[in-house]
Amino acid sequence: MTTPLTANAKAALSPDDLGHQIEVLRADLVKLAATLSDDVSEGIGQATHKVGQTGRDAQASATNAVLGHPLTAVAIAAGVGLLLGLVARKA
Repeated sequence: MTTPLTANAKAALSPDDLGHQIEVLRADLVKLAATLSDDVSEGIGQATHKVGQTGRDAQASATNAVLGHPLTAVAIAAGVGLLLGLVARKA
């Protein structure tokens, strides 16, 4: 069973003991920082891959829609262009 440190026990710790504890704490913090860095890097890599795949899927879907309905695509593009022209003219 461990007992909590009292004021006398705290005073009994030598500077060497404190220095050793600080070094152990510093090493633990370095390990923690490395682990966090690896986890963040892995998460960013996965997110980048997912965003890239989503972009490629959207591009393929849009391409297939245009190839499947070319006249509709031209009409939509003309309508969007007309709306943008009207908005730009008023601004």
